[in-house]
Amino acid sequence: MTRSKNIFSLFLPFIDLLLALACAYYAPMLTNIVGPLFGWYPVQEFNAFIATPFMAGAAVAAVPILLRMVGFYHRNNLQRISTALRQLFTFVVYYLCMMGLYELIRQSEGSTQMNHIILVCIVLISVVLFLRFYILRFLQMNTGLGRRHLRAVLLAGTAQDIEQGWSTLPDFWKRSLRVVAKVTPDTTQDEVQQLIEENHVDRLVLMGGLSAYHANEETITRCELQGIDIYVHLKDSHPINLRADVSDIGENRVLILTSTPVYSWSRAFKSVFDRLMAAIAIILSSPLWLIAAIGIKLSDPKGPIFFRQQRSGLYGRPFSMWKFRSMYADAEARLAEVKATYGNEMEGPIFKLTNDPRIFKFGHFIRKFSIDELPQLLNILMGDMSIVGPRPLPVYETKEFPEISQRRRLSVKPGLTCYWQVEGRSNSEGFSFMVNKDLKYIDNWSLWTDFKLILRTIPAVLFGRGAK
Repeated sequence: MTRSKNIFSLFLPFIDLLLALACAYYAPMLTNIVGPLFGWYPVQEFNAFIATPFMAGAAVAAVPILLRMVGFYHRNNLQRISTALRQLFTFVVYYLCMMGLYELIRQSEGSTQMNHIILVCIVLISVVLFLRFYILRFLQMNTGLGRRHLRAVLLAGTAQDIEQGWSTLPDFWKRSLRVVAKVTPDTTQDEVQQLIEENHVDRLVLMGGLSAYHANEETITRCELQGIDIYVHLKDSHPINLRADVSDIGENRVLILTSTPVYSWSRAFKSVFDRLMAAIAIILSSPLWLIAAIGIKLSDPKGPIFFRQQRSGLYGRPFSMWKFRSMYADAEARLAEVKATYGNEMEGPIFKLTNDPRIFKFGHFIRKFSIDELPQLLNILMGDMSIVGPRPLPVYETKEFPEISQRRRLSVKPGLTCYWQVEGRSNSEGFSFMVNKDLKYIDNWSLWTDFKLILRTIPAVLFGRGAK
């Protein structure tokens, strides 16, 4: 992690915590000032940190945690103003829900005045946080945080790569740097060392992509020995989704470039959470399993209760996915006939048809409310699937992907639900729409993302929105 990233990941949440503390302290005073405008009774002398020290401390401490959850720190304070406002609005909603739940449980005297204080406090915190964001963003983009804070940097690479690479960097970032010199293949290492010592260089920026890393190996080693940060400017032709990590394997060091979520405690927790929730869900949904079994047998006695099909799992590995059967027993044999007669409502290799004649009446019901998907909880227990992840497609559909880049949706475990299910659940936006949603999930994965998608899936299933 670089120094700049450390500053924004550690320094800003601490500052916001202090600002929230000040807002909470002065909220009663401000409530008395604005109260007459809304017909509120005056608030008596009140100090939340004395009256309810644990609750007040917990409420203030939750501010930077909620801000991180809504992504307020993800862009190092350089997100768009509209994005920051949206993040702060989401923060306010979560914070009000949290405080509302506390007040509902508390139900003590003077709760109306307390609600007024809480409302004023959250508004004050939001305004103060936005002002902090805007001022710091202005300083970053227009002053480089002052001339004395400009970083002395060396640009390394061929003359052409340096010129092209430097021209593509944003102005606000370049204004925070003081370019000491350009290190080309003709520059000697003695000259490089002299530049470092005389100008107190603290950053080396390599232009020309990964090839420049090898071409400037001596310069990189020299900078590394002196604790100088090294940035590699990737060319436009390089993959834009790769993330870098360094791992020790015995006495060797390996640079890992990955476009999937890096294995961490979060992913380990996700694996445990998947199996635990699947086991609980199987127990709670057991009456629905019985209803589905009876309904299927009454609808089509000739066929089995369960339908098993080979689906593409992690990196395309085939696995047997289980569902409650919603089609007649000869559905697989009639697929080609149905395609030829009725066509396909989805572009690309996926087949979808609103009134598929192969589905019996009870099958439409269990599909509408996703009851047919319940046996996939067994796949989760076996480790083939996750609760949240791209929906697994039949192996034959995976083989027909139009573009090789679309196979990146196979780089994580398939799941019961994902963005496609909650934002465009089985509707006709098309295959490209589905893939884009899946890649959005992969590129922005976090435990909080999974939690939000699970919560959004519940109403989509209960109301049967878009299911076919």
